[in-house]
This record gives sequence, C-alpha cells and structure tokens, in this order.
Amino acid sequence: MIWVEVLSRHRDIAARFRIAAPEARIGRGYDNDVIIDDPYVAAQHLRVFRDEAGQLVAEDLGSANGTFLDGGRNRLARIVVDGKQPIRIGQTWLRIREIHHEVEPERVAPPEWQTLPIAAVAALGASLLGLSALQIWLAQTAELRASSYLTPLLWIVATILVWAGVWALLSRIFSGSSHLLRNLLITLAGGLAFSLYHEFARVFAFAWTWSGASTYQYVATWSILAAMCFLHLREVGRTRLKLKGAIVVALLVTAIAFQTLQRSEAFSDYGRQYTTHQLMPPAFRAVQLSEQNVFFGEIANLKTRLDSDRVHARPNETIQ
Repeated sequence: MIWVEVLSRHRDIAARFRIAAPEARIGRGYDNDVIIDDPYVAAQHLRVFRDEAGQLVAEDLGSANGTFLDGGRNRLARIVVDGKQPIRIGQTWLRIREIHHEVEPERVAPPEWQTLPIAAVAALGASLLGLSALQIWLAQTAELRASSYLTPLLWIVATILVWAGVWALLSRIFSGSSHLLRNLLITLAGGLAFSLYHEFARVFAFAWTWSGASTYQYVATWSILAAMCFLHLREVGRTRLKLKGAIVVALLVTAIAFQTLQRSEAFSDYGRQYTTHQLMPPAFRAVQLSEQNVFFGEIANLKTRLDSDRVHARPNETIQ
C-alpha cells in the first residue's frame, strides 16, 4: 500500500491518493496512477516501488525537468522515501508515505473563545484609547466639547478594525483561518507602541529640551509598522519567514532613506526641518528655566557669532 500526497505551496495537503498496487506511477499522462496537472511534469515522470531491502524508492523516468528532494538543487535519479521530506517534480510538491507511517498524536483542541486573548485585546484597546484621550486633553486649548474626543477616538477604532480586518481576510484566504484575535492583538500592540513613543518623545522634548526622539520619530514609526507587517505576514503563512523578513526590512530601509532625503532637502530649502510644536503643562518641565539676564546674554553671544560669521563669509566686501 502506497499513499501519494500532492502538497500546496504552503506544504498543506491538496490531494491524497491511495495506491493498492506494489508500485505507483506519477506523471501528466492518463496512464498514471496519480495524474499531475502541471505543464512542467513529464507524461511519465516518476515511478515509486520497493527495492530489494523493502524500502520505498522514487525513481525519475528520464524527465526533462528532473526530480528534486525538499528544495534541493541537485537532480536525483533515485530517492529513498522517508515519508517526511517532500519531493518536487516540475512545480509540484509530493509526499510519499507507507500505510504504517506514524502520525503525530492528536492535539488538544482549545476552547473556541479563549479568555486570555480576549482580555489582552480589551486591555490593549482600553490603554490605546485612554492614551489617545490623554493626548487630546493635553492639546486642548479651547472650550471642552464631547466631539473633540469622540471624533478622533472613533477614527482610531475604525482604523484599527479596518487594518486588522484586512489582514484577517488575507489570513483566511491564504492559510484557511482568519486569526482575527491575533491580528487584532498585533494591530493594538503596534498602535499602542506608536502612541507611547509619540507621547514620550514630546514629553522629553519639552521637559529636558531633548528633541532627538521627536526629530527621528519617523524612523520609529516605520520600524513599528514594519514589525506589525512581519507579524501579520507570519499569521498569513508561517512558511518562508526569512524571505518575508528580508522583504520587510528592505522596504523599511527604503522608506526611511526616502524620508530622510526629503527632510534633508527641506532643511536645505527652508533652513530648518518641519516640526510641530505643542504647548504642555508647565509642571512637565524638568529642566530649570534660565534667568532673564542669562537668556539675553546668550542672545547677545549668538548675535556676536553671527556677525563674525558674516564678516568671514564676505572678506572682500566693505562692511557698512
């Protein structure tokens, strides 16, 4: 008894054939035991039989495109089948097993609604909305209105649901399961990470006059977005994770480089990079304010340096 399994590109079983004969023939022709609808597979491509030692052997029947083992690049005339490593003919993956092949023990099915993921989604969602409401309150300079809070928060909720829904749909299409809770957790965690970084960057810039985190906030934003995309892609399919990671990193580097170039050109055109200033409560100020005479003294020193730079920049001109 021989079992031949045709695998999908994600190595899932697409079809399974039971061969009661002592050997099986695989190919595109209709005289085979297993017919493969692949234009790169020969009419008679593969023969599976038992050798003198009783082992299952897959033998290439002189095909033009050859037979390969588990992603290898070397064409093989004969392959001893172990039931684990897939075999590639043309662009089709096969797995050949005996009737006595041992399978893994059954998995214990988790409950349909797990308490921990739901609690994590609720906690992350509440934290994100609470932090967003705090940011709106800190930036509030006019009369307090309910719409000032409800409109941004509703936009945040809608964005999260749409983003997670799109990835859940892709997971459903390519892996057969939407993984809605996992995709929602990834989305909420990424949104919370971005909000925390944005808020702490503003606080640091105001409290300690340290603008580095705000200046390079776009790097953190792209990095968080890239991490979210990679985790979503892992839920879509857990195969070729290194390739997916390399693509995400390449896009991340490209995006950061492009925005860095834009900011550099803006600095050369306008003399400074575009920044957004927002007033914060004076209690957030951690660095002691300068005295009035110290402030005007620094201004005088700055004026002296600027005048000196003008003189050195125009040595041949007469200073009026």
